[in-house]
Amino acid sequence: NSRYGSLRRWSLCYMSKIFSLGDTVNSKKTRLFLGPNADHRNIQTYHDPKYKWILDFAEELRAIGNWSKNEIDLSKEKTDYDGLDEAGRHIYEAGLKFAIALDSCAGRAPLQLFNNGGISNNPEWELYITNHQNNELLHSESYTEMVRAIYNDVDDFIESIIKDGHIQARAKTILSYFDYSTEVFEKNEANQTAFAHSMRPLFPEITEKTLKTAIYKAALVINMFEGIRFFATFVANWSFSEQPVKLMQGSSNVFKLIARDEMIHLDVFQKIINMLNTDKSEGFKEIAKELEPETYEMFQVAYEEEKVWIEYLFSKGSPLIGMNAHILQDYMDYIFSVRMTNIGLDPKKIGLMNGNYNPVP
Repeated sequence: NSRYGSLRRWSLCYMSKIFSLGDTVNSKKTRLFLGPNADHRNIQTYHDPKYKWILDFAEELRAIGNWSKNEIDLSKEKTDYDGLDEAGRHIYEAGLKFAIALDSCAGRAPLQLFNNGGISNNPEWELYITNHQNNELLHSESYTEMVRAIYNDVDDFIESIIKDGHIQARAKTILSYFDYSTEVFEKNEANQTAFAHSMRPLFPEITEKTLKTAIYKAALVINMFEGIRFFATFVANWSFSEQPVKLMQGSSNVFKLIARDEMIHLDVFQKIINMLNTDKSEGFKEIAKELEPETYEMFQVAYEEEKVWIEYLFSKGSPLIGMNAHILQDYMDYIFSVRMTNIGLDPKKIGLMNGNYNPVP
């Protein structure tokens, strides 16, 4: 019928191919996501980009993020770690475990959520997001080196991450959003397969609006990934190297390199969210407006989860001068306020009235 015919035209439009013969893809004629013939990809060329700023970020990430997992000296980490009291080891270890779990998501999610399966055929975006994902894999490799430097039984430590109830609770919300988006994309691909065999769609509820909702929510989650979720770990672990007797300096230096990379990722996704919110030609403006209440809810949930995590992080006390639960919570208030403001949201709507003070300059 006409309903299925319309849906068939939509889904076939996004059937993904590695390389399509025919007209050469012209960046200026694409959209960032779900543009005309987004399944049609062929020559990777960057001579006349529609989004030059994305190309610039890809180059910056390649220049800054091209460091080696072995360039930081970790030879003193085990001695320092073994000398920490129980509270210090807990703060360090909990943060490292969650960072490993989070980057294990970030090391495989970007291409799946924002490029493959007919989501985008813009050449400069493919270049950036591929570099982004590779950069996250470097972070995961670097965490492995940190674990090797400190723990006698690496397998035991790695296996303990998944079993940690606090990490499971903190990761559950993040994973639920990713699961929603990937389920939408998988159902769309099932519809494509059905249409290719002249069958009715298996999931007629998957429409252009559904796909845009999945992409936009995923962008919000990645934005919080890069700009918020890592920072409790970063700031707490940097504090070890800022004590009168500097500790865990190797780990601190690795975290600083990772944080520098994450700020580039954050800049890109902030610009993308703002563009989707304001540029009608991108086709997401109405979706972004409709999702605004849920966007605030996502930030509210993340904020409450970070509060619980901070309490857990310092549940055994703090041996760190200048860092404790109260200071880190004030820092989270500041970070949430800045990140929300930067994408056009009002932090007061989630109860942040005093988020202008940065206690960790």
